[in-house]
Amino acid sequence: MDNPATERTPLVIAAEIKMITCQTKKILLASAIEIGRHLQEAKAMLKHGEWIKWLEESVNYSRRTASRLIKLYEEYGPNFPEGPDSSNGTPVSHLTYTQALLLLGLPAEEREEFIAQNDVGGMTTKKLQQALQDRDQANQEKEQALQENQLLKKGLETIDSTISELKKEHAKALPRPTNPEHVNAEALSANDTFSAGDAPSATTAPFTHNLKTERNPDAYIKYAEKCNACCKTIADTFFDLTTALTNLAHIDPNLKEEKRKEANRLIEYMAETIKVWPPPKKPLRVNS
Repeated sequence: MDNPATERTPLVIAAEIKMITCQTKKILLASAIEIGRHLQEAKAMLKHGEWIKWLEESVNYSRRTASRLIKLYEEYGPNFPEGPDSSNGTPVSHLTYTQALLLLGLPAEEREEFIAQNDVGGMTTKKLQQALQDRDQANQEKEQALQENQLLKKGLETIDSTISELKKEHAKALPRPTNPEHVNAEALSANDTFSAGDAPSATTAPFTHNLKTERNPDAYIKYAEKCNACCKTIADTFFDLTTALTNLAHIDPNLKEEKRKEANRLIEYMAETIKVWPPPKKPLRVNS
């Protein structure tokens, strides 16, 4: 009576066929790498223009097939064990011919790590293709995140620069009294608050620009154009601000809310100030 442990069954036979198929594919890769080595050697001996003709007449290979085989040798040959026994070889030695071709798309410095992390030797072609697609998608998402971070950084820098410029303009615009003893305490308080990072409230008396006497009767054209340019700058900066806040919301919601409140205080101050602008002191004069 046969020993049940060695009984031949369709499942046992199927497993043996799969093992032989896998071994055959690995032998095919080893053979392809060795052929690639010979092709590279022959190519180095041939004169310019003789390579394609030699391939067709001597080995019946197309240029594409030869290039692929040479590429296999260049990428895998140095790490591929010699001889039929590859049980103690590198991760590359456990690949099949098809797997090796699919992995040519990876940078050499990343390939062995990918093979080890994903157990490529035990994967079907379909699973390997999916793993490579997942890797490409992850790299694309990483690159997109880096781009968004750069955009966020640029947006935040724009906001900080705008706030800094507004603070400087506000500090310069405060009137300078001839008698320091009569400095308006409320105006100084407002200036100190704004310099600390908080926009003045709407109830604070608006600052006054030190306007020079304008002698050009057509000066309104210049100032109208200046208004248009400033409005465009504000609109562009506001777009950068909202873009930065959108990206920041995905990265750090708490920091986004902090920056949103800062921007909102500044916008509220600007909106309240523009309602009553210009202030009554030192108005623009146009001489006739």
